[in-house]
Amino acid sequence: MRKGIVTAIVTVTSATLALTGFLLTRDSEEEAFRKSAEGTAFCREAAPLDLRKTEELTPHKRQHVIEDLGERAPEGVAPDFERLSAWYEHAEPEHEEAARKSSYAVGEFIERVCPDINIGGIRS
Repeated sequence: MRKGIVTAIVTVTSATLALTGFLLTRDSEEEAFRKSAEGTAFCREAAPLDLRKTEELTPHKRQHVIEDLGERAPEGVAPDFERLSAWYEHAEPEHEEAARKSSYAVGEFIERVCPDINIGGIRS
């Protein structure tokens, strides 16, 4: 019994440290991206997605903005941009949940990297 408790504690501690390390690395990568010239260009390109301007976007134009941003996005978040762009192109019901998760991840990333942009439904 005692060995099981020790193993559980070690497992939980290891998982916590791994998650903390991942989050710190992600945050520092995002910070570096935000401060880079590529990050500045990314935010300029993402500006039409701001909640105050989004009514001006057609779904077709939104798809192109997401595609273009995906080309500039760092490796870690690029698959979410690709998945969301593919969803805009072919909205298939079996991929809706994955597209929804990617949409949130993309919006969250944009808001963290581009503090002047409010995607809507992301910030609390």
